[in-house]
Amino acid sequence: MLKSMTAYGHAHIETSIGRFVVEIQSVNRKYLEVNISLPKELWRFDTEIRKWISERITRGQVQVKVSAVFVKGQSLVVRPNIALAKQVKEAWDVIAEALHVAPMANVDLLSHHSDILQYEEDDRVEEEVRDSLRETVNLALDAVMIMKKKEGAALQKELEEHLLTIGSQVEKITAQSDSSSEKYRTKLKERIEQVVPGSVENEERILREICLFAEKVDIAEEITRLKSHLDQCKNIMQSEQESMGKTIEFLTQELNREANTIGSKTAETEVSMLAVEMKGVIEKIRQQIQNIE
Repeated sequence: MLKSMTAYGHAHIETSIGRFVVEIQSVNRKYLEVNISLPKELWRFDTEIRKWISERITRGQVQVKVSAVFVKGQSLVVRPNIALAKQVKEAWDVIAEALHVAPMANVDLLSHHSDILQYEEDDRVEEEVRDSLRETVNLALDAVMIMKKKEGAALQKELEEHLLTIGSQVEKITAQSDSSSEKYRTKLKERIEQVVPGSVENEERILREICLFAEKVDIAEEITRLKSHLDQCKNIMQSEQESMGKTIEFLTQELNREANTIGSKTAETEVSMLAVEMKGVIEKIRQQIQNIE
């Protein structure tokens, strides 16, 4: 079953240590790209969150926003850096003296220096924070996966219709190409007979021309490969494969290659028109699979 790369999920949980909220938004991208926004006290979990995401999402640009409100006394330990605060105050006192202005020793000034406050891990709640965070991330991912599959089902239905259309065009091309050599033989024989009345030599000449033409315009191999690629696409979409986008993208390129070859080799106007129509349908598939994981 196909999965879309476009999805959104939101989750929150309440625990004894606080409230955790996770939002995940995914959009199409050729490879997996994860961007995470974390409050400072959760920065150390960045790598782990990326791992949790990559275990369930293989392609797309994923935006993750995490917020947490801790119960008083249950979060990380926050300690003041008194030595640095004294140095900052003394530096501003020197500046004030040099500029002949009143000293600036208020707390607002010190608050602009991020290193004044130091966040330290509280080993007592470290595992509880990790477990709560992972639970919330997984709940948000569950919501993302539901939307991915829902959007993917709609995409799959459209793609299957496109594949049926291409299959019908291939059958029409097959029927037309089967009679092209005979049509050319009749036409060529009539033209030669107009110049030189029938003879054994003329018949042999006609046969040689027909053989050369048949070798040049034969599209049997292209038709066989087209049918094979169509079958592979259908089988992949019905499989349990986690990520299908890259494989279907490759097969779409191959479908387009065969359609181009048929269009350049055929001498039949109707076959040429069918090849052009086929390329139009393949282009629709190419655009749609840009959003398949």
